[in-house]
Amino acid sequence: IDTTYCFLLFRRTILKIHNKILAGAVAMAAASMSMNVYADTTEDLINALVTKGVLTEDEGALLSRSHGKKMANTPTIKNSGGKFTLQSADGKNAIAITGRMHFDTRASSLDSDDVSNADALDAESDRDFKSINAAGEHEMRRARLGIKGKLDSVWKYNVVLNAAGKGKKGMDTAELTFAPSKAFNIKMGQFKQAFNLEGLTSSNDIDTMERSFVNQISPHKKLGIGLTGLYGNKKAGSWMVTKYQEAFKDTDIDANANYSARLTYDFAKANKMKNNIFHVGVSGFTEDYGMTPKTSSNSSINGTTHARIIKFKSAGRGYSPLFGLDVQGASATGVKFSKQNVQVESEFGGLEAIIASGPFKLQSEYTSGEFEAENYVSGGTNTTASADVKAWYLTAGYILTPGVKYSKSYKGGKMKGLKVPNPFDFKTGKGMGTWELIARIEGYQVDDININNGAASGSESRIRGTASGGDCASTADTYKVSSGTVSGCKSQANTYTLGINWLANKNVKFRAAYAQTNFDADVLAPDNTDAKAFDDEGLFSMRMQYMF
Repeated sequence: IDTTYCFLLFRRTILKIHNKILAGAVAMAAASMSMNVYADTTEDLINALVTKGVLTEDEGALLSRSHGKKMANTPTIKNSGGKFTLQSADGKNAIAITGRMHFDTRASSLDSDDVSNADALDAESDRDFKSINAAGEHEMRRARLGIKGKLDSVWKYNVVLNAAGKGKKGMDTAELTFAPSKAFNIKMGQFKQAFNLEGLTSSNDIDTMERSFVNQISPHKKLGIGLTGLYGNKKAGSWMVTKYQEAFKDTDIDANANYSARLTYDFAKANKMKNNIFHVGVSGFTEDYGMTPKTSSNSSINGTTHARIIKFKSAGRGYSPLFGLDVQGASATGVKFSKQNVQVESEFGGLEAIIASGPFKLQSEYTSGEFEAENYVSGGTNTTASADVKAWYLTAGYILTPGVKYSKSYKGGKMKGLKVPNPFDFKTGKGMGTWELIARIEGYQVDDININNGAASGSESRIRGTASGGDCASTADTYKVSSGTVSGCKSQANTYTLGINWLANKNVKFRAAYAQTNFDADVLAPDNTDAKAFDDEGLFSMRMQYMF
């Protein structure tokens, strides 16, 4: 009996060790696989061992049950196009690492000889160009790293830091969304406002390297709260309303009255028109906020502050200021002035459309509105400025790669990245990726520019860049710095762009484009005593972007 007992005890111990070793080996062998592959591989292995007689059926069943219990609490790691996601076993919680790097190289037709009559090699001349922002030869346009995911299935989050950004302590996006259903979400934090189709499209996926003049008016990413969702047949419509503040750190004693709203519908999706998009949308925003004037860089009016309420730069991040409207603040010399003593109000409405069939797409937006600003001067007449603004673009795209359609990249009222059915392999050189041709025409027009300098010290509210008509005709030789009252001015520019995009795979994209911007009137470079007139700019740009 003792001998039999010892034998059975020894056998049980060996079996326990055997089972633990086997279970551990199975787990290690499949640890790097996704949840489904892990489960299937483990079960196949156990069945094979039972079939070969290594394990009894009871032992196999025991291991299967043990494995099932572990899988019920084991998180999984998924890799999709370089995007790694850690997900809980029940699928209710997840976290993913995201990022993008955009490196640009540019060549502009403008140089110091174009903007100044002085010797381009004269160091004194270079110091004159205080207010000019021309296209740099190289730029790390974006360098972002973030995390996104979900909590308890109903909460979504997205936090992105931008190493190439300025201000806001490097924060690009920080949004938390309560998403109980597709029809109704509540969004909080810093996120894109409900205006401008192109602005709501990721910078990874927009048609051209840079967004249009319409986007230069848009509210962009602001701190606030919003309601959003999908509606209609096949969830073909989207809606969003938001309330937000102008500055990341708001010191205005009055609450910002800033709102945006957007409503879209895709008739092609609603009517099951496969391989097509027939998207239309309306949007708008209204703002009422305070601005902090900044000290002027113009040596002739040092001690004066300005708040720039409107600004345009040429396409592709070219010459700036192509147009600027500045309202004078209080004198910065011996006078205590409010941090926000210029009040700005604006109202804009927009229309948008996408028409696509197979590999061909037309996309367009049009916006119109007005800016008004007022500087409250104690004991005097307030300084005011106003202007009507319009901006628009029309883009045509054609996908050269067979089988790729724009409709596969449309979702929730926005465009996503194109599909890559045959990715290019940088090791072997095989695969063609996805190729796309882009042509765009865009423009802006500022009308009825009016300035009343009132009793502000120095009367130095001003217009910068290209402007003509009315009182602007008499201020051209003084770099558009105005005095007294100005009325009847206008500013206009149009840009024509041709580009090609190559999406090598889900992670790597190359772009090249040429943009020609024609000004309606000559520009004189600001803060330059030897300024020369010029009326156009050609800009060739290339970008390499990596995204995950």
